[in-house]
Amino acid sequence: MISVEHLTKYYGTTRAVEDVSFHVPAGAVAALLGPNGSGKSTLMRVLTGYLSPTSGRVAVGGLDVA
Repeated sequence: MISVEHLTKYYGTTRAVEDVSFHVPAGAVAALLGPNGSGKSTLMRVLTGYLSPTSGRVAVGGLDVA
């Protein structure tokens, strides 16, 4: 299960992701689609714990990635 609630990520003054929320239940398949610069890579980096969110909450398997 993946749970993202009001995720926002800034790089300095540049906003990469703003107020993203979604849930992916256990066993489901999901994809990130969007144009260049839409924040897909930043979102994945936050989901994997490589980056911490500026605000919001991200949990994978019930554990907060922060």
